[in-house]
Amino acid sequence: MRDGNSRILFLIDLIVIFVSFFAVFYYHHGGTAIPFKGAVLMGLVILVWFVISENSDIQRINHFSKPVSVLKNMLIAYSVLSVFMIAVVGIFGEFRPNDKLILYPLLYSAISSALLRLSYMIVIKVMVKKGYQRRWVLILGSGSRAKQVIDKITKTPDLGFKIAGILSNTDVDLTLKKFYLGQLKQFPTILRHYDIDEVIIATPLGEKTNIKQIVQRCEAKAVRFCIIPDFYDIIPKWTPLTIFGEFPAIAVRNEPLTLMSNQLIKRAFDITVSFVGLVLLSPIFLFISLGVKLSSPGPVLFRQKRIGNNNLAFTLYKFRSMVEQPPQDSDTAWTVADDGRITPFGKILRQTNIDELPQLWNVLVGDMSIVGPRPEREYFVEKFSQEIPNYRLRHRVKSGITGLAQAKGWRGDTSIQKRIENDLYYLEHWSIWLDLKIIFLTFFNRAAWKNAI
Repeated sequence: MRDGNSRILFLIDLIVIFVSFFAVFYYHHGGTAIPFKGAVLMGLVILVWFVISENSDIQRINHFSKPVSVLKNMLIAYSVLSVFMIAVVGIFGEFRPNDKLILYPLLYSAISSALLRLSYMIVIKVMVKKGYQRRWVLILGSGSRAKQVIDKITKTPDLGFKIAGILSNTDVDLTLKKFYLGQLKQFPTILRHYDIDEVIIATPLGEKTNIKQIVQRCEAKAVRFCIIPDFYDIIPKWTPLTIFGEFPAIAVRNEPLTLMSNQLIKRAFDITVSFVGLVLLSPIFLFISLGVKLSSPGPVLFRQKRIGNNNLAFTLYKFRSMVEQPPQDSDTAWTVADDGRITPFGKILRQTNIDELPQLWNVLVGDMSIVGPRPEREYFVEKFSQEIPNYRLRHRVKSGITGLAQAKGWRGDTSIQKRIENDLYYLEHWSIWLDLKIIFLTFFNRAAWKNAI
């Protein structure tokens, strides 16, 4: 667990789950002792809930959290737990045939855990607004960064900060005069005479000597401090600190899939889903193949070079949905609505996304992933790279059968810029839960089907 609050929340969740299960069992069986298999099931619940907690945001809540996000995370977490419980409950004969012993406790636990979190957020927000654990902050600097920090603090009492003053070697704007305490050389004196909880250094990083002395003084007085760099506007909001050799470094983008553990999780998921999908769908593939052959002359499968992870080319497979054409035409022609090259049977395949199913093989052999940016042809990769900034960043992760852009409806003849924005969001925010959400939206979001052509 990441911190004390996380451990407490984890334990509270387990208590809620156990109480719900035991209460429902006691209600239906009276004083009957919990069977051994029921105890085993509870042990599995602890393990699964630990994995869920470690790989999601359900334990990371504070007064900055948004209720909608908290409820969404709880819904996803309990959905995963429910799927696990339902999948294994068949081996616990004592719980059959009364499914209430499984479904009701899960429902009560989800509602109780969500209400506890919402109650905590409401209470802590009220306490912070009333001054509970309010921290006095000293701002160093008076430039644009310092002004934005001060504006944020004054307009957002939920942050729990109160401005003690400003120190700056340059002229202070009239709106900040009431906070001005003097020049940076007075910093040691201010620390001695003011009850400062935190120092925010918003001076230009060119003032290396001043910043180093300030940091040393803060360390000596055990005062917390943070530095807002003067290049903050070119890096994303959630920028990770990494290590380059022995040097601390700021990574411009957060990329969860650079971690080996996340790569293994995603690859295990891809192999499982693609293998099961190919086995279960193989009889259906025979009927689709027959339909493709009867619709127009040509091969059943359409093969095409696409650009994927690390800008490497691979052969993508689809059920052929168009009349056979020379490679130079299919590689450079953009598909549009009512495209005359699409066969009647192919139109059905494309509108239902069935034509993409052979890409399960691409996933199984490692060329693609179930979820990721859709791979594009080399001609269009070169074209879009020249027209759209950061286009090639999408190739830092494996291409997918479906992706966030497609799940939101940005597919077919729609905005390429919007696709790239969604692809980059996926690159920086990947989680197994985001993959599951995208898969769900691909099937059940109306927008995901609207632009299938």
